[in-house]
Order: sequence, then structure tokens, then C-alpha cells
Amino acid sequence: MSTDDKRYFQRTLHYFPSIENDASRITWAHAVNSQQKLEEALKSSLMFIEADILIGSSSSDPIMAHPPHKASDLTFSEFLNEVKSTSKGLKLDFKDINALQPCLNELEAQKDDINGPIILNADIVRANPQCAQPIDAQRFLSEGLAFGFRVIPQLMISFSLGWTTIYDKTTNSYTWSSVIDMYRTITQNDNYSLFNFEITFPVRLSLAFKSFDQLHWLAQVTKSGLTFWSPIDEVENTQENLKCLLQFRTHFNRSLIYYDLPTPFDTLISENFYTQNERENEKDIFPSMKDYWHTITGQEDNVLVSDFSAVLLKSNVFLRTKQTFDSTVACTWSGTIDFLTDASSQTQAVLCYLAETEHISKAGMTITISKTGSIEVVYENTQGSSQVDENFVFPSYAYAFRIRDSISTIHIEISSLDIENLSLTSSTSSSVSTSVQLTVFLNTNHRRIASSDDNKHFHAAVMGQNIEQMTSTDNNPTGGIVFSRLRLTQELISTN
Repeated sequence: MSTDDKRYFQRTLHYFPSIENDASRITWAHAVNSQQKLEEALKSSLMFIEADILIGSSSSDPIMAHPPHKASDLTFSEFLNEVKSTSKGLKLDFKDINALQPCLNELEAQKDDINGPIILNADIVRANPQCAQPIDAQRFLSEGLAFGFRVIPQLMISFSLGWTTIYDKTTNSYTWSSVIDMYRTITQNDNYSLFNFEITFPVRLSLAFKSFDQLHWLAQVTKSGLTFWSPIDEVENTQENLKCLLQFRTHFNRSLIYYDLPTPFDTLISENFYTQNERENEKDIFPSMKDYWHTITGQEDNVLVSDFSAVLLKSNVFLRTKQTFDSTVACTWSGTIDFLTDASSQTQAVLCYLAETEHISKAGMTITISKTGSIEVVYENTQGSSQVDENFVFPSYAYAFRIRDSISTIHIEISSLDIENLSLTSSTSSSVSTSVQLTVFLNTNHRRIASSDDNKHFHAAVMGQNIEQMTSTDNNPTGGIVFSRLRLTQELISTN
């Protein structure tokens, strides 16, 4: 492919037509941080050269090295002179923010001589508080974006934005807080111009297995992809692990998922991907929440919906059903709720309600589920008369719920999901169940169905209360409430 032809391509994969837009077929040379490894990579058929960059201990010039090493026989200038005229792509992993601008200046100065696509990579967020300090996120994004816009269309630039991570018995996933931290980090300070570029999130395989909903949500709301990586021998070659990995392949376009993995996972992936029919069957198991739930105009930045999850980032914003139903229809809905802040305040709650679409008043059912474990059911008719029922479940950061409104009765099942991280010092903890069932028998005047209600229409909605906009030690706002696998079904009930 000639350089002139290459300039017109917008996506990294288009530079490699032989892979047929399948990111899993991209091959990688890892940690090319020495003269010997560079020579080996240049002689190989591998498509991308990945290398680490920092400021060395003996000079202010960027060198190719990975911490804790601070010396190398290969400077960035020497590295670039060797690779720029090849057909290989470059993934530049910046381990030192002070190395960024000197490297970008050199790339810009030689932009007319560089053939392959360039991925700018850095870990800009912690996966959890115990992880190493990430690189200065806002400086990396601002300097990287300014460079990217200056060199278009001569260079193909994309961004790889990751987390500093550890893997141990207590840290085995990307939490909702960590992926929302990433979302907030890349969208704060009006960084929305970042979405003019291709973005991938590098994820550690051992943490990704139990993080499908979180990573799928992040990639979908940012229209981005994922790059799986792993240290050698960290992940066992089991059918369960392979199945978890293939779940991502099932629900992502093949152009969005890179696999930079060691043996045997590199070969297992190419041999075990689902066929197109199997992928479609898998997708039918759970309908997309985006097809059935939405928010109102003006709230889109604070209610972020993917196929499987919705994140509410502020209080008093809500997610509601697109469809409505009349007074003769019962509804059953279920899902899970995650509270995302460790705030000292225990007043956080979610409201699940069934409300009339034609009235300002919230006639219908309102269920409040609190972080403290309290459950309150209020049923209000159009005249303002209400009925209240209460119960309690073990306090938790996450709950599963199932609600069935049968017009004359409401059946509620709520289970605590995240109790291992909570203090057991509460005076009620020993006597409160981790799962509760509450049946509300409505008084005649409070029932949704009545002779005057024949033409009423209702919708279901969820809304968060007291979602604090707090500041973490990294000066990034935290907090929010997640609804996952939210499903609502309707059933016609006889009125005789």
C-alpha cells in the first residue's frame, strides 16, 4: 500500500486490508525497548510494535524502557528512525508524562516520513485505590489531542486509555466505580474532541472476566473498543475463562476488540470464535435496554444507557420506559441496583415507580430502596390518597429486585448482593435477612384499576436520590447509581 493511499484511511484496521476488518488478527511485538528486540521485531511479520517510553536517569531525552528500569540502549529518536519507514504500526506506551511532548514533537517533525498508524497509550486512571499512581490524565489528553489534530491527515492517530492495575484475591474485576472514573476523566474539561479519534481501552484479562457489564457499558457509551492484554501465566487455560472471553466477542463488532495475549489464549481465540448465527442467538437472550428505556432531552449526559446497563450520575434524573400500558395491564420488572459511592451519608436511594403519563402527580406505585436496606412502598391514587408499606433487608451497596404490580397487589422480592464489603457492626445486622419478600394488598381506593381509570396510561421509571458529587483523592468526581439487566414485561389481567 502506498503512502498516498494510506492517508485517506480513518481507522487503524484499514491500514491492514488483509485482516478484513477483524481486530483479533492484528499481531503484536511486545516491549520493544532494546536494540536487539527492535531488530527482531523489524525482521518479523508482526504488524504492530509496542514499546514503553520514559525519561532516563542519565539524560533528559526519552528512552525506550519499562519501569523500574531507567536505562536503555535505545532512545526514542533511534527507535523512530528505525521504524518510521516500515509498514508496521506503532503503539507507544508512555510511562512518564514528561516524555510525552518531546516524543510528539519528534513525531510531528517526521510526519511525512512515517507510514504506519500510531496508537498513543497511557494508564490514566487507577483500577482501585491500591494501584500505582497513573499518568497525569488531563495533560496526556490535552497534549495528545493537540498533536493529533495538528498531524491529521498525514498520520493516523488513535488513543489507548488504560488503568493502573493489580491482580490479587481481593481485586479481581473492574468495578463500576473504576469504569465510571474513566468515563468522567476522558469527558471532563470539554475533552469531547477525543471522540473524533479511535479509542480503545486496554484491559487486563484476569480482571475482565468478571467485568463484562462494566466494560461493555464503557465501550458502548463512548463508542470505543477494548484491547485485552495479560502477563504470561497469570490466567489459567480453562473452558470457563475462554467462555468469559468469548462473551466479549459475541457482543462487540469484530473491528473493536484487539487481543494482545500470550499463548495459549492467542491461538484459542482464533480457533473458538462463535459463528455469526451463534452470536445472534446469544444476543436474543437479553433484549437491549436501549430499545426499551430512555431519558428526556437534556438529561443525556447524566443518564448513560447501554444494552445491559444504565448509569445515573446525578440525583433527580430518570430512566423511563419507552412504551406505556393501560389500567388493565399488570407489569413485572426486574434488575440489579449498584450504589457507587462510599460516602458517609447513608441516605442514598433509588425510586422505582409506575406513574400516569398524563398527570403531573405521580399516581401509581413508588418503591424506594435505600442503601441502608430500608424498603418503602407508596401507592397513590389520582385524588392524592396514599397507602404506605415498609420492610427492611440487609444493607448493601448492591441489590437484585423483582417487582410485580398485579393492580390489586404488589409483590416485591429484594436481595442484598454486596454484603462482604460491609461492616457487620450494625445492631440490626444479625436479625435482618439478606433477602426479603414483601406483598402489598392495596385498599380498593388505591388500586390502579377503577371504572374511571379505563383510559389511563402508565409508564415505569427509575430515579436516584442523594447521588453526591464527591471528590476522590485523584480529584475526580465519584458517585452514581447503576441499573443493570433492567427488564419489564406486561400481562393482560381480566377485570371481571
